[in-house]
Amino acid sequence: MKSSIHAFFLFVIPALVAISAAIFFQNTLLAISLVVIIFIVFGLGVAIPQLKFFGNFICSGSKSKKQIALTFDDGPDPKSTPQLLALLRERKIPATFFCIGKRVDANPELAAQIRREGHLLENHSYAHSYFTNFYSAARLKTELELAQTAIKKAAGVTPNYFRPPVGLSNPNTFRVAKKLNLQVVGWSVRSLDTVIREPEKIVARVKRGLHPGAIILLHDGNIPAEKLLTTVKSLLDTLQKLGYEVVRLDELLNEKT
Repeated sequence: MKSSIHAFFLFVIPALVAISAAIFFQNTLLAISLVVIIFIVFGLGVAIPQLKFFGNFICSGSKSKKQIALTFDDGPDPKSTPQLLALLRERKIPATFFCIGKRVDANPELAAQIRREGHLLENHSYAHSYFTNFYSAARLKTELELAQTAIKKAAGVTPNYFRPPVGLSNPNTFRVAKKLNLQVVGWSVRSLDTVIREPEKIVARVKRGLHPGAIILLHDGNIPAEKLLTTVKSLLDTLQKLGYEVVRLDELLNEKT
């Protein structure tokens, strides 16, 4: 985490010094330009996990083996998650589910099933608000704690990982996660399965970004079951042909006990 925090301060401090100098020398155009640049860089840091601008955003695992992790967001969804679990069970594939706390409260048996079948059950906030990144540290802490409690109550496990809604982050994200002993997880391959309609195009996009240690972002929440199953079946076939092994996120990060 230190290197990421240093990157944040290594940018901010010189930028503020430069703006102060521009104001001192009454160079308004330069001062405005620097402010615009700061906003652009901050925006990129907020929206792109791989930049690790505010903290240690985990976006890939060990590259020593040809292994990848499948992660599914926004569940559990009773319309699609059971069918996905059946497919994973049939193919003997482990996965990681970043679950919305509110949905866990609404579907506790389904959340428990995810855990019973050997998958990881992790924190994706309680309400999955698109304004989560604007929460104060106190409100964000409450949001994450509610999700932790929901998952613990339903499945008897306490999550170790947190994926922010939409992957947006700021300094509070990492401060709060650290207080709750959560590691912040992003992705290295984004499938865009909530945007792309055709399963074959989703798989082709994932295939282009594949590499050893990849963390693949998919969704089981709000995805039609037929589309989800077609996509995952095709992806698993593709991974097998390319010689990739699918492991749980904790194993990919060499943290499995």
